[in-house]
Amino acid sequence: MCHCTSCKRRSGGLASYAFLIPQQHVHITSDEDTHVEYADNDTGSGTPMQRSMCARCGSPVRIIEGSAPETWCMQYGLFAGEVELPPPKVEMFRSRACGWVRAVGEDVRETM
Repeated sequence: MCHCTSCKRRSGGLASYAFLIPQQHVHITSDEDTHVEYADNDTGSGTPMQRSMCARCGSPVRIIEGSAPETWCMQYGLFAGEVELPPPKVEMFRSRACGWVRAVGEDVRETM
């Protein structure tokens, strides 16, 4: 769960909720016209990220951290109503959270 301005803006919510998964366990089935990638250099950590989204519906799909490209952050919303996902374990940039949002992560930090 990340409260940085970039993640909030791009998720369209109060925070970005994602889970980490090794890249070799992910296969995105789409053609070049539906899966759009872009570089995000406006990050809270200062480390660029590769973000992707569905060009048809606008849903965020994944985030690839520049410092760990072998691990992908897959967005919770992709699986809404499909599977029961675990609660967040790590909460990033907590000081930027809306004041009325309670901390939920087991590991709450300000940087990556």
